[in-house]
Amino acid sequence: MYSLFKKEIKTFFGSLIGYLTILVFLLVAGLFLWVFPGSYNIPDSGYATLEGFFALAPWLYLFLVPAITMRFFADEKRSGTLEVLLTRPLPDLQLILAKFLAGMVLVTFSLLPTLLWFLSVYLLGNPVGSIDTGATWGSFFGLFFLAAIYVAIGIFASSLTDNQIISFIFAMALSFVFYLGFGFIASAGIPYLLEQVLDWMSIDSHYLSVSRGVIDLRDLVYFLGMTFLFLWLTRGFLRKGQWKRRKSIRKTIVFFVLTVVVFIASGNFLYRFDLTSDKRYSLSSVSAEIASGLEHPAEVEFYLAGKLEPGLRKLQQEVFEKIAVLNVYSPENIRVKITDPYSITNPEKREEFIDKLVNKGIRPTSFRQQTDQGVSSRLIFPGATIRYNGKETAVNFLKYNPDFSHETNFNHSAESVEFELANAFQKLMRTRRSTVAFLEGHGEAGRFEVYDFASALSEDFRVKRIPSDSLVAHPEGTDILIVADPEIPFSEKDKFYIDQYIMQGGKVLWLIDPVQVSLDSLSKGHLTMAFPRDLNLNDQLFRYGVRLNYELLQDVDCARLRVNTSLPGSPPQFTLHPWYYSPLLVPSDSQPLSRNLNRVFTEFVSSVDTVSGDPNVKKEVVLSTSPFARTVKSPSTVSLRNIDNPPARELFNQSFIPVGVLLEGSFTSVFKNRMLEALGISARQVISESLPTRMVVIADGGMITNGVDYSTSPPRVQEVGFDRVSGQTFGNREFLLNSVYYLNDDRGIMHLRNRTQKLRLLDKVRLREQEMFWQWLNVLLPLILVSLWGMVYNFLRQRRFARS
Repeated sequence: MYSLFKKEIKTFFGSLIGYLTILVFLLVAGLFLWVFPGSYNIPDSGYATLEGFFALAPWLYLFLVPAITMRFFADEKRSGTLEVLLTRPLPDLQLILAKFLAGMVLVTFSLLPTLLWFLSVYLLGNPVGSIDTGATWGSFFGLFFLAAIYVAIGIFASSLTDNQIISFIFAMALSFVFYLGFGFIASAGIPYLLEQVLDWMSIDSHYLSVSRGVIDLRDLVYFLGMTFLFLWLTRGFLRKGQWKRRKSIRKTIVFFVLTVVVFIASGNFLYRFDLTSDKRYSLSSVSAEIASGLEHPAEVEFYLAGKLEPGLRKLQQEVFEKIAVLNVYSPENIRVKITDPYSITNPEKREEFIDKLVNKGIRPTSFRQQTDQGVSSRLIFPGATIRYNGKETAVNFLKYNPDFSHETNFNHSAESVEFELANAFQKLMRTRRSTVAFLEGHGEAGRFEVYDFASALSEDFRVKRIPSDSLVAHPEGTDILIVADPEIPFSEKDKFYIDQYIMQGGKVLWLIDPVQVSLDSLSKGHLTMAFPRDLNLNDQLFRYGVRLNYELLQDVDCARLRVNTSLPGSPPQFTLHPWYYSPLLVPSDSQPLSRNLNRVFTEFVSSVDTVSGDPNVKKEVVLSTSPFARTVKSPSTVSLRNIDNPPARELFNQSFIPVGVLLEGSFTSVFKNRMLEALGISARQVISESLPTRMVVIADGGMITNGVDYSTSPPRVQEVGFDRVSGQTFGNREFLLNSVYYLNDDRGIMHLRNRTQKLRLLDKVRLREQEMFWQWLNVLLPLILVSLWGMVYNFLRQRRFARS
C-alpha cells in the first residue's frame, strides 16, 4: 500500500497537469474571494469570515478532485499495469485505499495555501483576530469530509474506464448529482417522502452545517458511509466478472443492508458539536422542548430570496440553520418553502400577493442594490409564514433600530431568529389563549386611548376591560392585569382585590403617573404646574419592592418641539427645539424583555426606586434615562420658556435614572396582619404570601396611550409611541408587548432574546486604503508558493536521479 501510495504522490507532483490543476483552483478561488464583486467576495461582505470560501469550494472541487483522481485506475488500465497490481498478494480494498489516501493527501496539499486567506482575514479583523477561529477550523474539517466523498466518487469513475477524459467528466457529473442534483429534484414538488429521501442523499444538505463549524454525528455517518460505499463499488468493478460470483453478490447485499441500517440508526442519535466560539448554532433546551412537542407536520414559507447583500444573506442562512436544527428535535417534519414574490411575472398578481403578505403581518423593507444599470430599489420581505395544524402565523426576522448601524441590526436580527421561531411554534401549538385585562374604574386610559396597543395584544391574547372586584370573583379569568394611567385614588377594597390577585400568582403591568401635568394648560399658554398625584398606591407598591418618586425627569436625549419663532404679525416660522421633559428612554440591554429595542417615547415621566430588604423578590431595571439627565421635584412649574432659556448642560449630571423596573419572586401582601373587618373582609381570607409571580412597574402612564382624533367617526387613532414632530414611531409598542410576553412566559422563551453573537467585522478603513495590496497578496502569493514547491521538488528529484 505504501509503495502504491508514494507512486501516486510522486506521479502527481512530477507532472505539469497536477500543478496546473492546483494553480487554476487557487487562482479562481482567489479572484472570486478578493477581486470579483459578488456574494463570495470577502472585502465586499464586510465580515471577518471565510464563509464565502466554504460556499465556493464545493463548486471548485467539482473540477479539482476529478482532475486529481481521473488517472488513478484509468491510467493503470490503459498501460496494462492493473493486471499486475491485481496479481499481487494485496487485498483489492487495500489497493483502493492506497489510491484514496493519495487523493486525500493531494487535496489537502491544495488546501494548504488557502491558510493564507485565513491569516489575512485574521489580520484585517476589527479588532485584529475577530474571525471565529473555532468555526473556521470546523469548516475546514467539513471541507475535508466533502473532499473524501468527491475522491471516492472520482476513484469509482476512474475504475470504470481506461480513458482519463471520460473518467474526469463522469466523476464531475456524478459529484454534481450527489452535491446538488438530488436537492433540485427534491424541490420540484415531488411526494414528501421521496423529497425527504432525496434531500438526505444530497451532499449539500449535510455539508451546510459542517461548513459553518457544526459537527453533527449524522452528517459524519453520512460522509463516512457514502465514502466507503463508493470505495466498495469500486472494488466490485475493479475485476471483470466480479458481480457474477455468488459470494460477491452475497457480500454486496449484506454490505448494503448494513449500510442502510447504520444510516437509519444514526438518525436516532442526536449529537452535535458546535465549534463556534459563541455557540450560535446550538439550540436551547426550551426550543428543543417546543420542537419535540410538534404532533403534526409544519411548513415555513420564507420570503427572503433573490440577490441579497451580505447581512441579509447571513440572516437567511441563520433562519435555514435554525429550522434544520429544530427539524432534528421534531418528531414531525418541518418543511421549508422559499417563495420569492418577484418570481411572479404578472405585475397585477405580484402586487396582489404582496398585499396579502402585508395583511398577514409581513413587514416589507426597501432594499437598494447595485446593478449594471445603476442603483435600483425594491421591496424585500425578511419574514415567513409558519403553518401548523391548520393555523398560521407571520414572523418578521429583520430588526431595525435607528440608533444602530446596519451591521449591528443584522447581527441582532440573527440573534433573535431562534426566539422568533420558537415563539411562533408555541403560539400555533397552544390550545388556550391567555387573557389580558385592562383595569377600569379609576380614571384609567380609555378604550380609544389604548386602542393601538390593545389591537396588537389581540393577535395573541384575549383582551378585555374589568373592574377591580372581578379579580376576586373570577381570578382565573385574568392572566395579566394592566393598570394604565389611573387618575382617581384607589380605595382600600380595590387595593385588596388587586393584592389578593397577585397573591394567587397574578401578573401586573403598572403604568402610573406620580406627577400630574395639565397639557391643556400648557398648550393654551406658556406655563402650567406639575403637582404630585396621590393614587393611594404608595404603600402597596412599596411593600412589593418599589417606590414612585414625585418628580419629573429632564434628559438631554429627548424629543423635539416645533415652536413658532417668527415676530408678531409675520408669517409663522417653525423651528425645532429640544423638549427636555420628553425623554427618549433607553431599554436595558441586559434583560430579555428590553434587549435590542428602540428607544421609548415619553413625556412628563418620573423615576422609580427599588426597595431592598426582601430576599424573595428579584429587582431589575428595564427602562432608564440616558447618561445625561436630571430630576425636578414637584410641585414645580413647567414652562415653554425653557426652550429660550434651557438649563445649563452641567446640571444634567445624573446617569441612567430608573423609570421601569421588573420584579420577580414571592411578594408579601400589603394587608398582612391588618384589621380588615371595617372593609367587610375577614382576616382569614387574606393570603399573606404570593405564589411565584412577576410584575413590571413603570413611572409613566402616558407611555401606553396613543393619540386620538375625535373629530372623525369612528375616532382615528395614531400608533403608540408616534412623535408628530419627527414623524418617527419609537419602541413603545414593542417594549410593552415584550413586557406582557415576559409576564406571560412560563417556559422561559423570552430568555432566548438574551442570546448574543459577537459582531465580527473587517477593518473597512484599512481595506479601503490597502485594497490593492491585499488583493495582490491573496491572489498571487498562493500561486507563487505552489510554483516554488514544484520547482524545488522537481529540481531535487532530477538531481537525485542524475546522481543514481
